[in-house]
Amino acid sequence: KGLEEIAFARAGSVVAGLFDGETFVRGFRELVALGCISPRVIRKDVASLMWAKRALPYFGAAGAEARKLATTLRAVEGSEWHRILALVDAEAENEREDLSVFRYKYWKWRGHWVRYAEGGKEDGEPVVMVHGFGASADQWERVMSRLHADHRVFAIDKLGFGHSEKPELTYTQYLWERNVQDFCLEVVGRPVFLAGNSIGGYTALGAATALSSAKGLVLINSAGRMVDRDVYASEQEAMGGQTLRAVMEAQGLPPSKSPPQWLLDGAGNLAIALLRSNVEGFCKKVYPNFPDMVDDRLVANIIRDSKDPGGYSVLASGAKLPPPRTKNELFAEFARPLLVTQGLNDPLGGGISKTRFALYEQAHPEPGMVRLVGLEAGHCPHHETPEEVSNAIRSFVREVAAGSLLREETLAR
Repeated sequence: KGLEEIAFARAGSVVAGLFDGETFVRGFRELVALGCISPRVIRKDVASLMWAKRALPYFGAAGAEARKLATTLRAVEGSEWHRILALVDAEAENEREDLSVFRYKYWKWRGHWVRYAEGGKEDGEPVVMVHGFGASADQWERVMSRLHADHRVFAIDKLGFGHSEKPELTYTQYLWERNVQDFCLEVVGRPVFLAGNSIGGYTALGAATALSSAKGLVLINSAGRMVDRDVYASEQEAMGGQTLRAVMEAQGLPPSKSPPQWLLDGAGNLAIALLRSNVEGFCKKVYPNFPDMVDDRLVANIIRDSKDPGGYSVLASGAKLPPPRTKNELFAEFARPLLVTQGLNDPLGGGISKTRFALYEQAHPEPGMVRLVGLEAGHCPHHETPEEVSNAIRSFVREVAAGSLLREETLAR
């Protein structure tokens, strides 16, 4: 059993731990996508049942049944929404001026629509880019435009973000890792370099540990807990010398003690409404050196993506996240070349960006395979200072391919 399945079992071990109707979304979505079940028939039958029951959605057993039926209905309609969005995107592609750099495409993952960008040199080293929370593949356009001449570039909208489908699922870091891992195997289909920002960096690291074909990793202000070597050794000793992965695989996880799903749904919708009203202001705070790099396109994309059906469900899953593995544990499994391009003025995480930056050589089991590039930027250097990040990635890929790797470099603007 994989970590995603273990995390799901934890959420599903109590009724309130899952979205109402989530078992349908997970169990039957691929059958719908394959045409084995008609969405129109499902919609008609569910609507008839809802009308026949006429139950209030939040009271008693009948209410619970009504909520499941409503979620089933939204799953079918949400999939249709994204099918139409994919058609609209395909039409809009013809109007873009940068088609020579990359094209947006769609891939079906477990029956869900997942958008990604692909372009660049056909036989170039593939670089797969993973966005952070609330962002999308769009935020990598400035890097893709600088790398496409020498590399094959990919950027994915993780499930639940961007133009990808946003099913009402219990999202975890392990689901997103599998999403990226399968993308590399099924879409790219050859050895890759993975790059990720924020939670996308943590996702890329987790996916890279499971991919023997991952040649190197680029972390850009990555999320994820990381401690110095002595603290990690003490934590492992307290766990009997085992890693969290080993404990999860041997013992599973205790049941989720999250609030009822209806309460999380309401909190998720409220949080999205509040965030939507201040996207530009928040982005400029995390781009402290060059706030003008927050353009209208970035703001418009984030707002648009939040309005898709199911857009609140990622936030509604926040209280159900399983215990995260430390980056120390993940690096021990990865043990391959690592580039860290760190915005040193990142205001998130209590302003500890410089402290975290200094820990990477301790956390990685092979410090000689680590390259550090410090940047005068905030949380999203790939968008705030794309030239420096692109140059660092280009140099890193070249050095790994040549079998040589510089250990440390600090850049400043």
